[in-house]
Amino acid sequence: MPDNKKIALIALRGNDSKGISPLGPLYLATALKKHGFIPKIIYKREKEIGQIEPEIEAFKPDLIGMSVFTGYLNKQYVDLSRALKAKGYLIAWGNAHASLLPKEVLKENFIDFVVIGEGEETLVELAKNLGRPENYKNIASLGFKDENGEIIINPRRNFGDMDEYLIDWSLINVEDYIVPYFSDRYKRTLAVVTSRGCPFNCQFCYNLVFNNRRWRAHTPEKLIANLKPVITKHKIEAIRFLDDNFFVNKERAFAIARGLGLPYFADSRVEYVDEVFVENLKATQCKEIMFGFESGSERILREVVRKGTGVNDIIKAVTLLNNSGIMASGSMVFGLPTETEDEYKESMRLIVKLLEINPNLAFTCGWFLPYPGTGLYEKAKELGFKPPEKLEDWDQFDRWRNDYKMEWVNWDYAQAVKYSRQVVHLLALAYKRNLPILKTILKKRVEHLNYSWPLDIYLFGKLRNIYLFSGQKNFINRLIKRLINYIIKIRQK
Repeated sequence: MPDNKKIALIALRGNDSKGISPLGPLYLATALKKHGFIPKIIYKREKEIGQIEPEIEAFKPDLIGMSVFTGYLNKQYVDLSRALKAKGYLIAWGNAHASLLPKEVLKENFIDFVVIGEGEETLVELAKNLGRPENYKNIASLGFKDENGEIIINPRRNFGDMDEYLIDWSLINVEDYIVPYFSDRYKRTLAVVTSRGCPFNCQFCYNLVFNNRRWRAHTPEKLIANLKPVITKHKIEAIRFLDDNFFVNKERAFAIARGLGLPYFADSRVEYVDEVFVENLKATQCKEIMFGFESGSERILREVVRKGTGVNDIIKAVTLLNNSGIMASGSMVFGLPTETEDEYKESMRLIVKLLEINPNLAFTCGWFLPYPGTGLYEKAKELGFKPPEKLEDWDQFDRWRNDYKMEWVNWDYAQAVKYSRQVVHLLALAYKRNLPILKTILKKRVEHLNYSWPLDIYLFGKLRNIYLFSGQKNFINRLIKRLINYIIKIRQK
């Protein structure tokens, strides 16, 4: 018999984010709908947060769930939870932050429950038992407060079968999340996930705690059957696989890519790359593949991160992908606990070396974020890191900020935080477009790692933004874009 309880699922995103549907809430809403509940997904940009309370008041949910990630809009979630709790609503937090710090989250009087780990079955059981607090202790992976205000954290449940909750795409307007990608080559790209977790042991990664190093996945046949109608109905031209590690099972991954028959982006690991792997990527229309390079220091990779790979594995993967027609991208993590300034410089110089090998390369560079429960979180605490006492104060750990503070780092990193990412992005553009003047100037910057008098960084950054992001807004912008395109064409002849 259907249960008419209403569950609102709230997720926030940055003002500039686009193109990724609320995949976590979508899985939860699918599970709730399957069991007869009435879910509503509320997915808003930061500037749209003011729209949420009126939507909640109109919907009048029996429970509000919030999907909260460490270091990302934490203050906004706190303020929203506090305001909605004041109106009498029950509030549950889930996703990484609640799973990594359940007791700390439940200390707040405006949060009633935490859902730990993947939430489909836990949330359904909680919804079934709302109003019957005597049953809360029997719901695995639930945290709550008993009648005396004592915090109770129930044992975690085993991971479920992902095929039980294949996404019900009717729960969102898919058109809102179709965007251009791959340098706008494909105008209608959809982001999906096909698996969860990662079996590896990287000591900075939230997967160590959130997924207990367990990997599980949709079967290819059922996933393809789920996505094919969406692809056909919405004329999807390309797919972004957002799995933490799409190629854990290579046979399965390539079966999905072949079955969908579309160009795609995916994440992998460098040691997977050999000649056969590259040929399979090409045969299945892979257009971009991303790796966790993490560092240019052998010690950091082997002893600190415990990546299981080294610098030579990175170089081999980048070399094999050169001239393949597949763009490679890699993430670098600066400021890891015990990293020295010289090891940071090794990472920056490895970036230049990789671009010399393969100019069709991009980078994502961020600073270490201490995810609670991970090995490097504990190491950071040993080195002086003091975890925030208030939930909202986790916002200071936005690893993309150019004024990021790291108590666990003992060298003067302020200029590196401010300029590293910008220099790397400009370098990648200079190599991709073969702009020798830009390459020479920025290589000198990296060679000496001197960020004083950064006029060149400022000017090149402005030109990059005009070239990539300005559109055709005014005459000067159009003129600069034409000049840059003209220089590129000359260099390509």
